Formats: sequence, C-alpha cells, structure tokens
Amino acid sequence: MNRRRLVEAATSLLNLARTGWMLRGVPGSLAETVAEHSFLTAFICLELADDVQVGDVGKLAVYGLLHDLGEAFIGDIVKNFESRIGEVKDHIELDSVEKGIESEVVKRFYQHYALQQDFEANMAKLCNYIATYLIGLKYKKMGFNVDDIVENTKREIEEFSRRLGIWDIVKKRYLD
Repeated sequence: MNRRRLVEAATSLLNLARTGWMLRGVPGSLAETVAEHSFLTAFICLELADDVQVGDVGKLAVYGLLHDLGEAFIGDIVKNFESRIGEVKDHIELDSVEKGIESEVVKRFYQHYALQQDFEANMAKLCNYIATYLIGLKYKKMGFNVDDIVENTKREIEEFSRRLGIWDIVKKRYLD
C-alpha cells in the first residue's frame, strides 16, 4: 500500500457519497459525502462541548474531523447493526490509516478515536451518530425512506449519551 499524504486522503472523501443514503434512494447528487459528514460531526462536537465538560475541546473536534479517514482507503461500507461487519470494518480502517497515512500525529489521533481510548473519543462517536441522525431527518422530510437509519442512530444516540451521563443535554439539544 502506498502511503498517502493527509490532504490526498481527505480529498478523496470530498467525492465519496455515503453509501447508506444511496442504498435508500438518495441520488448521488444529493447524498451527503463522507467529508461533509465529518465536517458536520466536528461542528457538532464543538457545539456540544458548550454544554458538556470536555477535557480537550481541540482533541474532540479533531476526532470528529478524522473519524472516517479510513474510508479514504476502503470506501464507505455500510455497517449492519446486527452483524460483525462493523468490527471488521473498523479494524481494516485502522490498519489502512496506520499503513497509509504519513502523519504520525494524525495516526495517533485516529487510533485513539478508533479504539475509543478517552472521553473525547466517546463524545466524537456520539457526535457522529448525531450528525447522521440530523441528515437522516433532512432526507426523511424530502420523502426518502431512511426510517431505519434515523431510528437506529436515535437508539445509538440515547445509548451513548446515557453511558456518558449527558442524555438530558443531548435529548434537549438534538432530539426534542
């Protein structure tokens, strides 16, 4: 595997439409890209940090921005909530970033996020679900059948935010 500069990997995410939306009929021209998703996730991280005691807001935002970097190498493979595909995908993405990205700083951030090694990594994962949920609501209003994604991510949001002790904050800000 050739090593890639971070900018080259990020550029590939600009045009990589999220597969889950397209599988549910959202045309490629309207489907959110992985880069758009990561951008929104990072901003949700920053917004939520206003309400939650976060040790390192910068690290939280970087996790949000980098959390799908592995998809630059393997594409956007849809995780099935009932199977092990997610675990395998996560492992392959981590390995791809570790072998394929030159930046040691980025690899360290990505590894910490992928292994969920700190509170900020858990928060970023929650923000990932929130970003998916919000875009799902947008597509639902447009008439696309994305109910399964909306409901699954809503469950993940509740589970994750309860585990982090911030359910009331998340519910009020994003689900009410």
